[in-house]
Amino acid sequence: MNRMLRRMFRRGDFDCRDTRELGSDYLEDGLAPQKRSAIQSHLDKCGPCRAFIDSLSATIGILARLPRATPPASFKQSVLDRTREEKQSH
Repeated sequence: MNRMLRRMFRRGDFDCRDTRELGSDYLEDGLAPQKRSAIQSHLDKCGPCRAFIDSLSATIGILARLPRATPPASFKQSVLDRTREEKQSH
């Protein structure tokens, strides 16, 4: 509750927690310009968050280069069957 109240009344600066929570969206250009600008402003002042974003960016880059795995054709049906069984047992 306190965090929510602080967010409502602060000037728009983002903190370290906001940066961690929105890091992927920031790197993938998935934020509104105002939020993106607020995170960039925070990164300009916060070395640990800059290091976090750099590390996250490197991780995303490595994962993007991995070959995509294709599940076996029976996978979807197996998941559906297990879900149905789980629902029936409860």
